[in-house]
Amino acid sequence: MDCPGLAAGFLTAILSSSAFLASTWALRRTKGLSPHGLMINAGVLMGVLSLGILALFWAPGLFTRGFFPRLPLLAQAAFFFSLGQTFVFVAQRKVEASRVVPLLGLKLPMLALISVLFLHDSLGPWQFLAIFLAVAAAFLLHHAGKGIPLSSILFVLGGCLSYCLSDLSLNALTRRIAADLGESTLLAALHCTALTYLGVAALALFALCFTRASLTTPAVLRSIPFSVFWIGCIVALNFCFARLGTVHGTLLQNTRGIFTLLLTPLCLAMGCTALETKFTANLFWRRMAAAALVFLAVFVYQLG
Repeated sequence: MDCPGLAAGFLTAILSSSAFLASTWALRRTKGLSPHGLMINAGVLMGVLSLGILALFWAPGLFTRGFFPRLPLLAQAAFFFSLGQTFVFVAQRKVEASRVVPLLGLKLPMLALISVLFLHDSLGPWQFLAIFLAVAAAFLLHHAGKGIPLSSILFVLGGCLSYCLSDLSLNALTRRIAADLGESTLLAALHCTALTYLGVAALALFALCFTRASLTTPAVLRSIPFSVFWIGCIVALNFCFARLGTVHGTLLQNTRGIFTLLLTPLCLAMGCTALETKFTANLFWRRMAAAALVFLAVFVYQLG
C-alpha cells in the first residue's frame, strides 16, 4: 500500500472541497462576478502563487532540460483546466457545491474509458465495480433534493471531460519533469503545478483583454480563497497521480463529496448562508449516502 500516495489523494479531496465551497461563496456573494470573471481573477492569482513556488523551489534546468518538448503537455493541461473550471463555475451559479462536487465523480468513468481505449491501461473486475459505485453515487445525488437542471448537468459533464484531459496531461508532465531533471516526485509535482498555472495565468490575461467586468476590489478579494485552496489541491493531486496513476488518484479525489458535505454545515454555522438555499438534516443524510458510495469505491478499488 502506497501510504504517501493515499494521503496525497485524501488531501487533494479536502482542499478541492474547500476550493469549491470558496468559489460558490464568491459567485453568490459578489455582485457582477460571472463564472468567466472568477476564472480570470483566479487564473491571475494562481499565476502569482506559481511564481512564488518557482522562487522557493527553483531548479536551474527547469527551462532548459527538455522544456520545449514538454510545452504541448503544459499547454494542454492549462487550456483544459481553464475550460473545465469555467464549465463547473457556470453550474455552481444554480446548483449548490454540496451537489456539484459529488457529481464530478462522473469524471472517473470518463477517465477510465480514455485510459483503457487510448492509453492501453488495464482494469480488473474490482476496479470496474468501484467505477460503477461512483456512477451510482452521482445518480443517487441527483435525486437528493430538487432536481438538478439539465443545463447544469451538461456543464458538469463538460467540466468532467475537460478535467480528464487536463489530468492526463498533468500526470505525463510530472513524470517528464521528474525524468528530465532527476527530481523527486514531490518536487516534480510542485514544478508541474507552477508551470501549468503560469500557463493558466497567461490564458486569463489574454481573456482579460476582452472583459474587465471582474476587476472590482470585492471580486478580486473573494477570488483569493479559491485560488489558494486550488493550488494546494493540484500540488497534492500531481503527487498522487505520479505515485498511484490517474484513475486511482481520481477515485481518491472523488471522496471530496463527503468532505464538501461535512464542511457545508460548518460554513453555514459561520454565516456563509449563500452556500445552500435549503439544507435540512434529511437532505444532508441522503447526500451523505451518495458521497459514502464514492468512499466505498475507494476501498473496493484497493481490492484489485
